[in-house]
Amino acid sequence: MATEEITNYVCDLRLSMIALPSIRLIIPVFMYYTAISLGAGILVVNPARFLLIIPLLTSTVLLGHAIKTANLDELGYATMWLWAGVLALVVVGAVTEVVLQADVLPLAEIAVARVLATFSLIAILIAAYIRGIHRAPIEGSQSSTMTWIRTSALNH
Repeated sequence: MATEEITNYVCDLRLSMIALPSIRLIIPVFMYYTAISLGAGILVVNPARFLLIIPLLTSTVLLGHAIKTANLDELGYATMWLWAGVLALVVVGAVTEVVLQADVLPLAEIAVARVLATFSLIAILIAAYIRGIHRAPIEGSQSSTMTWIRTSALNH
């Protein structure tokens, strides 16, 4: 009877190890999609405008590519650069108000600035992602999260 219990335990353990990589993929994908959509679409204000489609499509395409090519880590670094761009926009807006010593309209209320800033944030994201992809073979992308997930799933 003890041998049967051990066998069942080992089988349950193997099944949980197979499910683990999928959880390790789902959570980062959800987090990256949220971070990219919010970061690139930060200037799209209520009511949701047509401009919101661009950040959503960008995050979908980049995530699909990152998953397919095992470049999820590079997308994570690109997302950090995206949020650095958002922070830069905030700092520039605050400095502009201090220098001009006047109330300056927020970027989200100026149509041209909103469109240019949204496309600039997406350009930062895409450029950082492409740079990360090109640097990955040089630095050795074998340590990426997706590579680890694939190898651990194959080993079990």
